[in-house]
Amino acid sequence: MSTRLDQERAWRARLNPMERYYLQHQHLLIGSVSITVTGTPESPPSAPGPLAAAPATEQPAPEAPEMTPEVTKAERARHCVRVFPPGALAEAIAALAGMRDQDVRRLRRAIDRAARDDGWRSVPWADPAPVADPFADFGLEYENFRAVIDHLSMQWTCASYTLDAGESRVDPILLVGPPGIGKTRFAQELARRMGTRMAVYSAGSAQAAFQLCGSDAGWSNAKPGIVFELLAQGDSAAPVLVIDEVDKIGTWARENPLNALLDLTEPDTARHYKDWCLQMMFDASKILVVCTANEQAALPAPLLSRLEVCQVKPPTVDQRRAILNSYLGRLAATHKCPAGLALDEPSAEAALATPDLDVRALLRLTRAGFASALAADSDRVVLAPPRRGATRQRIGFI
Repeated sequence: MSTRLDQERAWRARLNPMERYYLQHQHLLIGSVSITVTGTPESPPSAPGPLAAAPATEQPAPEAPEMTPEVTKAERARHCVRVFPPGALAEAIAALAGMRDQDVRRLRRAIDRAARDDGWRSVPWADPAPVADPFADFGLEYENFRAVIDHLSMQWTCASYTLDAGESRVDPILLVGPPGIGKTRFAQELARRMGTRMAVYSAGSAQAAFQLCGSDAGWSNAKPGIVFELLAQGDSAAPVLVIDEVDKIGTWARENPLNALLDLTEPDTARHYKDWCLQMMFDASKILVVCTANEQAALPAPLLSRLEVCQVKPPTVDQRRAILNSYLGRLAATHKCPAGLALDEPSAEAALATPDLDVRALLRLTRAGFASALAADSDRVVLAPPRRGATRQRIGFI
């Protein structure tokens, strides 16, 4: 015959770690021999929202080998980081008190996303079976980023030797070069090779810091910032965040986005990054920040000192050809295409030899030629460069 203590243990086994923490926060003292509850073990008390106890029909979890929390945390810390600590999650829940019901539901969903896996996120370079070097072979397509690739490879290798994932990181970088040479496309490839999520923050059009670190919860349309969502929605502690056109960042804004960016690129402050919407502190120090700029001299000195500066040159003709072929291959793989679809060599050579066409413009031409080939059921993708002397019409008030 089971004792009351056995029944209480069976009930506690049905709770996930966040539920246990929530009940501890409410002074129910789970884990002691004497526990205060308002129901029987077969009918446990409910907690609000997604932290409610499991249904009574659910079978208790099988008993696991005894292991102290300290050992569990130490083992997991070798390749994971607790991005969202339980205390911070509980404080964020408590901060919802007094809000409108619809705001509580919306923000509670964001907190629940962060609480997945008890707030732990993996670190790709510290994975138990990591990729030897995700930057080993970028190919000719990214040869003009060779200095950046070599730097990241060195950083990755060094970080992969650390015994504690929380003490390692890949430093933020700054890609400096003319517009249209593929800086953002390179960042997308980084995220793909690292197996992480990616987001782009346009510094040139930013009016305040709330896009990065969340808007004040007092606003009716308040929502968490990009930094929080990148970590909450994904499984990695090291997603890629692109700060596009950082040389145009608006220092005039009422809530200067530069301050939020300085906190994010400094390791010590990034470990305690705050989302102002949820009033939550979390660890954002593993995020790989990739800034892009056309002019290095335009950057504020405090930000420039935090970034590894990498000069990127325009791609050569051979590189541009490799980029076009690779892009066309990706288009063909995701569409119904005629057999043997390929670039029309004469038009492709003419476009590649046109100095005014940067990579961005060449990709637009390839996409347009691809669409025309599909419409005509042709296996030739013709690149039709803009007419000489053609200019864009200005739209606006005179």
